Amino acid sequence: MRFSIFEVFEKMFYIFLEPLDDESTEYDMEAAIRFEGFLSGKIRILFSMDIAKTMIQNMLGLKEDEITTQRMEDCSKEAVNMICGNFLGKLDSTKVFNLTMPSFRMETASIEPGKNACRMNFDSDEGKIGVIFDADGRV
Repeated sequence: MRFSIFEVFEKMFYIFLEPLDDESTEYDMEAAIRFEGFLSGKIRILFSMDIAKTMIQNMLGLKEDEITTQRMEDCSKEAVNMICGNFLGKLDSTKVFNLTMPSFRMETASIEPGKNACRMNFDSDEGKIGVIFDADGRV
């Protein structure tokens, strides 16, 4: 999972993340996606406002005054979709997974990992993200 997160953020957003031991809860938005197949679950990505703005600027070449809430939503959803697809493809490229449409919420997101969840936090010069991979088990 960590490799997929690094790969997507470096290649798509030109943001270089570092693992963070701090369990920060200061996030401003969340994008999430569910997947089903031989393994099912959910991936949630929590973003600080600063990193979301930098993602848009780097991906779309926009200036800060051109950034809208809709663009932050679209970019965050695309990020969780790419990370999920990248991870599942690396997990087993011979298996088929069904993914839901990504969801988004613009609010302070709490981190409440489930029983089978893995939580990772990352820092960068542009801000912080938190990732929760929550496996439900077999479908």
